[in-house]
Amino acid sequence: MEKERLYSKRLNAGKRTYFFDVKKGRDGTAYLVITEQTEERRNSLMVFEDRLEDFLSALQEAVGRMKEV
Repeated sequence: MEKERLYSKRLNAGKRTYFFDVKKGRDGTAYLVITEQTEERRNSLMVFEDRLEDFLSALQEAVGRMKEV
């Protein structure tokens, strides 16, 4: 059974392409898949619904630190 795609966004960034997909698993929970694709490879990161707030908080903190540099 294929996972249901609820949302998809593509971001072209030079030689890289990022995909942001929200999917629904077999158990009905939503999760985010962030994929980075280059000519040579493809890497994906999955963030599940129950950890999304923690992930977002850590990401915002990291972005804040980047802006300080």
